[in-house]
Amino acid sequence: MKKKLWKDIRKSFTNSWGRFFSIVCLMALGSFALVGLNVTGPDMRATGADFFEENHLADLTVIGSLGIDAHDQSGLDQTHGLEKIEYGYLKDVVLKDSQTSFRIFSEVDEVSNYQVVKGHLPKKAEEIALDAEYQEKYKIGDEIEFTEKADVTGEKILKRHQFKIVGFVKSSEIISNVNLGPSTAGSGSLDGYGVVTEDVFDVDYYLVARMTFKDTQRVDPYSDDYNQLVQKHKADLDDTLTDLPAARLASIQAEYQKEIDDGQAKIADSQQQLADSQQQLADGQQKLNEAQQAITQAKAYFGETPEIQQQEAQYQAELTTFNQKKAEAEEKIAENTTKLNDAQETLDGLQEPVYSVNNRRETPGSEGYLIYSNVGNIIDSLAKVFPWFLYFVAALVTFTTMTRFVDEERTNSGTLKALGYEDRDIRKKFVVYGFISSFIGSVIGIVLGHTLLPLIVHSAYSPNFTLPEIQLHFYGGITLLALFLAILSAVVPAFIVATNELRKRPATLLLPKPPTAGAKILLERITPIWNRLSFTHKVTARNIFRYKKRMLMTIFGVCGSVALLFAGFSVQHSVSGISDRQFSEIIKYDLIVAEKDQPKAEESREIEDLLASDTVEKASPVRFEELTKVAGKEQDEQAIKVIVPDDQATFDDYVHLANRQTQKALPLNQEGVIISERLAKLLEVEVGDSITLKDQDNQSYEMEIAGIAEMYMNHFVFMDKETYQEIFGKDFATNGNLVILKNHSAKNVRNQATEFMQLNGIQGVVQNTTITSQIHTIVHSLDKIMGILIIVAALLAIVILYNLTNINVSERLRELSTIKVLGFFDREVTLYIYRETILLSLIGILVGFGVGEALHRYIIAVVPPNDVMFNPALATTSFGIPLLIISLVTVILGFVVNHRLKNIDMLEALKSVD
Repeated sequence: MKKKLWKDIRKSFTNSWGRFFSIVCLMALGSFALVGLNVTGPDMRATGADFFEENHLADLTVIGSLGIDAHDQSGLDQTHGLEKIEYGYLKDVVLKDSQTSFRIFSEVDEVSNYQVVKGHLPKKAEEIALDAEYQEKYKIGDEIEFTEKADVTGEKILKRHQFKIVGFVKSSEIISNVNLGPSTAGSGSLDGYGVVTEDVFDVDYYLVARMTFKDTQRVDPYSDDYNQLVQKHKADLDDTLTDLPAARLASIQAEYQKEIDDGQAKIADSQQQLADSQQQLADGQQKLNEAQQAITQAKAYFGETPEIQQQEAQYQAELTTFNQKKAEAEEKIAENTTKLNDAQETLDGLQEPVYSVNNRRETPGSEGYLIYSNVGNIIDSLAKVFPWFLYFVAALVTFTTMTRFVDEERTNSGTLKALGYEDRDIRKKFVVYGFISSFIGSVIGIVLGHTLLPLIVHSAYSPNFTLPEIQLHFYGGITLLALFLAILSAVVPAFIVATNELRKRPATLLLPKPPTAGAKILLERITPIWNRLSFTHKVTARNIFRYKKRMLMTIFGVCGSVALLFAGFSVQHSVSGISDRQFSEIIKYDLIVAEKDQPKAEESREIEDLLASDTVEKASPVRFEELTKVAGKEQDEQAIKVIVPDDQATFDDYVHLANRQTQKALPLNQEGVIISERLAKLLEVEVGDSITLKDQDNQSYEMEIAGIAEMYMNHFVFMDKETYQEIFGKDFATNGNLVILKNHSAKNVRNQATEFMQLNGIQGVVQNTTITSQIHTIVHSLDKIMGILIIVAALLAIVILYNLTNINVSERLRELSTIKVLGFFDREVTLYIYRETILLSLIGILVGFGVGEALHRYIIAVVPPNDVMFNPALATTSFGIPLLIISLVTVILGFVVNHRLKNIDMLEALKSVD
C-alpha cells in the first residue's frame, strides 16, 4: 500500500508541472529578495570592517589648524582609554604644471596603515609611494614633482618637492577614488595622495594625531555600540582640548614675535650702518668736492693733461660706487621692512587655532567611508520593507495555490480513505508536494540571494572605491527564516486544509464540492444601471461576488505586484533627477569662492580682477560661514553652509528659494532664516521652530526658522544681513562670492576653481561638480538595486496572474463546459471567465497605485543619507509601465486561456462522479 501511495504522490508532481513550477518561482523570488537585501549590507560592512581592522584604521583623528606642538601632545597622550596614538604630517600640494592636487602624508607606524599594491613604502627622503589609482599614468622609477603654497604663517613645510616613485599604495583613510574630499591646493578638490618619510617635513610640530582606543577593538565599526564608544571618546577629547587653542596661539605669537623683533633689530643695525656710510659718503663727498675744485683750477692753469683727466675719472668712479652702495642698502632695508611689516600684520591677524576631532566618517578625505556606509544603510533600509511585502504577496498566492490543490485532490483523497489509508498517510501527498516545491524554490532564492545580489551591488559601487572584492558570507539566521516562511506558505496551509477535508466521511469526499451559492448583489438593487447591462455582464458581476475569496486574491495579487513595480519605478525617478534639479533650477552658481580672513589690499585686487575676467559671467558678494550640528542616527557632525547675500535683489539669479509643495518663492527677511528641506527633516523641525548651530570655535548660535526651501543635497541656511547681525552679534561683512561662469562644463569649473585657489587671498573654493560626483555613487547603486527589484516584481506579477488565472479556470471547468455545450462560441466562453480577471486586475491596479505610493513614500523617507533628500514627485512612467506590464501579461494569458478552453474535453468535465 505504501508503494501505491508514493506512486500517487509522484503522479501529483508529473500531472501538475505548471503548479509545481509556479510555487517554485514564487518561493524563489520571495527568498531571493528577502535574503539578498538582508545579506548585502552585512557583506559590505564585513568587507570594510576586515580591511579597516587589517590596516588599523584610527578611531579618531585630531588636526590642529596651526599644528600640534609638544604641549598639545602632552595633553593628548593622557587621553583616557587610549590604546595607541601616532603623530604625523600632511600637506596639500599641486602636481607641477597641472591642476592636480595631492595630499602628501608622512609614513605611519601602526595606525591607519597603507596597503602596498606594488613596490614598497619610501625609505629615503627622495622617495614617494603614490596613490594606486595613478598606476596607469606613472610607473616605479619615474620622477614626480610638486609645487607648494605657503601656509598661513607664510612658510613652506616641505624640504623637497621632487621625488622618485618607489611604490603604489591604497590608503585606509581615503577609500574613494571619485570624491577624495576638499583640498587647500589645486582646484580645491583632492585628486590623489602620496606617502613620504617624516624627514621630508621641515617643521618642529606635528599636523595630525591618529588615535585608537582599547574598548573599540573587535567591536563592529558600523554598530551603534561602536558609535557610542567613539562619541564618548570624542566628547572627552573636546574637553581636553578646551584650553589648548589659547596656549598654542600664545606660543606661536611669542615665537614669531621674537623672530620679528630680531629682524627689526637687524634692520636698525643696517640703518645705523647706512647712516654711518652716509656720513662717510658726506666726508668723502667734501674731499671729492675739494679735489674737484683743485682739478678745475689745474685744468684752468695747465689745460686737459692726462694726469688731470685720470684724477677726474677716479673721482667720478668713487662717487658712483658710493651712490650704488647707498641705493642697495636702502633697497634691502625697505624690502626687509616690508617683509617684517607683512609678518607682523599676519601675526596680529592670527586667531586661536581650531582643533578638529573627527571620527572615521568625518576625517578629511573620509567621504568614501561615509558614502560606502550610506550605500550599505540604503540596502538595509530597503530590506526592512520591500522584501517582506514581496514575500507576503508571494506567500498568499502560494497559500491559495496549495488550497486549490487540496480541493482538486478531494476525490482521490476520498478514494484513499475508503481504501483504508490513514489520514496522516493521505496528508503526506500535500505535505510532501508543498515541502519539495517550496524547499527547492527557497533554496534557489537563498543561493542567488547570498551571491547574485551582493555581486550586482558590488559591481555598481566598486568602480568608485579602492576596497577589496566584496566578501560573500553565509547567514544562517536569514536562511532558516526563508525556509521557515516557505514551509509556512506552502506546507502549513496544505496540512490545515487537508486535515479539515479528511474529517469528512469518504462518501462525502467522493462527491464534488457543491458550487458556491449565488446571492443578490448590491448592483442589482441599482435598477437603472442593472437593467442596462447585457446578460454576460450581469453574469460577470454576479460571479465576481459569488467567488469572493478568488476576487480578493486576484485584487490583492495584482495590487501587490503593481505596488512593487510602482514603488520601484518611483524610487528610480526620485533619485535620477535630483542633481539636475538642484544644480540647474535651484542652485545656479558654479562656485563659492571663500576669501581668507583680513586679506591684504593687493590680494583683494587680485580676486576682483579674476572675478571681472572674461570667464566669469557674473558674481555676487556674500557672507559665507560653515556651521555644524550633531544629528542623524550615527550622531555625525553635519556640515551646514550659511549664505548671506549682500544684494538680495539679484540673489534669485544665484539661488532660487521656494517651497517645494507650493513652489512659492521664499523671501529673505528679518522674520528668521530659511533652511534646506533635508536639514529640516533631519532635525525634525518646522517653520516657527528654533535650531542651534555651532561654529568651529564651538560658539552656539540660535536662529528661528522662517521658511523651508526645496533642496536635495547638502545642508544650507540662508538669511538677510540684518538677521545675520542679530544672530551672530557682529557687523555684516562679505567674505566670499557666488560665481556663475560663462562655461558651465565640469572641466571649465575645475579650471576656474584652480585659478581662484592660486590666489593668496582665497581660503577655499566649493564646486558643485564635486557634490554631484559624490551623490552619483549613491544614486547609481540604488538605481541598480531598484532595477533588480523591478525585474523580481515583474516576474512575480507574471507568476501571480498565471496562477490565479489557472486556478480560476480549473475550479470552473464544469461551468465553462456547460455554457460551451449550450452553444457559446470560444471567444464568448473565454470572455465569460476572463472578463472577471480583466475587471479585477483593473481594480487591483488602481489599489496598487495607492499602496505603491505609500511604499514609495516610506522608502524615500528612510533610505536617503543624512545630507541627501530624494524627490518625492511622481513620474508618469511610475503609472504607465506597471499598467503596461500587467496589461501585457493579462492579454498574453488571455490567449493562453482561450487556447485551453478551445481544447477542453466537455464530456470528461461534465460526467458524473456519483
